[in-house]
Amino acid sequence: MSNTIEYVLKRLLMAILVVIATSALTFYLLSASPGDTAEIIIKKVLVGEEEYNPTKSEIQTVKDVFGLNDPAIICYLKWLWKAVHGDFGNSYVSGLPVFNEILVRLPATALLAISSTILSIMIAIPLGVLSAAKQNTVVDYACLAYSAFFIAIPNFWFALILILIFSLYLGILPVAGFGSFAHLILPSITLATSMSAITTRLTRSSLLEVLSQDFIVTARAKGLNENIILYKHALRNALIPVITIVGIQMGHLLSGTVIVETVFGWPGIGKLLADSIEVRDIPMIQGCVVFIAAMFSIVNLLVDLSYRFLDPRVKYGD
Repeated sequence: MSNTIEYVLKRLLMAILVVIATSALTFYLLSASPGDTAEIIIKKVLVGEEEYNPTKSEIQTVKDVFGLNDPAIICYLKWLWKAVHGDFGNSYVSGLPVFNEILVRLPATALLAISSTILSIMIAIPLGVLSAAKQNTVVDYACLAYSAFFIAIPNFWFALILILIFSLYLGILPVAGFGSFAHLILPSITLATSMSAITTRLTRSSLLEVLSQDFIVTARAKGLNENIILYKHALRNALIPVITIVGIQMGHLLSGTVIVETVFGWPGIGKLLADSIEVRDIPMIQGCVVFIAAMFSIVNLLVDLSYRFLDPRVKYGD
């Protein structure tokens, strides 16, 4: 038990360092980006016209209001000090606290991430097991073809095809939006197919590797039923790399999928981040990046802790 607690504390400390390093790099890249932040705010937020030429006094006023006069390093240290105390600043666009804005978008992103992950697992694990069990048969080749196809096609293209078929031609599902189960179907399918394609291939290769090991050969020599060998002994050992990739995919989804959320008008964190980058809303970008880094770290920690459940031989800290 003490080893587990020590391991978790070390991982949490590492996660904090990762979040700080990510926020520092993001702030540096924003500062090094071409264009004056105050001028962009005036054009895209305050006036709403790209062709508008703000005066020097207007630019200086915006810098004074948003605290953009200090050097980048000073601005970052001020932001970091406030962030450590739970204050991520206010959005340049809405004027509302960044943390509250992210919390408002979080339920939509979490709903899409969880539903897509569950659907991808429901597709990928059976297909991967079937492909491994029927190695070098027509069934195996069909599963591999499914995997190759959905790995190759871009998400935005598949999303548009789904909209074209189910929304425009058949008229049975909404084109975009948020609020009902019908709105969730197309974006979930879009994300789940690409995720399941990768997980199917990994499940197949991992299961084939386990099936070739000595303890499986021994189990077959003892006359155990093939299904018992496959599902009770082999699959559980093969799931560790699968759980790893599923955890990474879910962490990515929890951070917001910019393209899919934009195509379907899904009001999640990914769309919030994309909109903030367009107008260079620095506090909102920083808040979203910190949240994304934290989500990845937490999901990866939970994945690591799940290894012990799947294989009792795994020891934390090894």
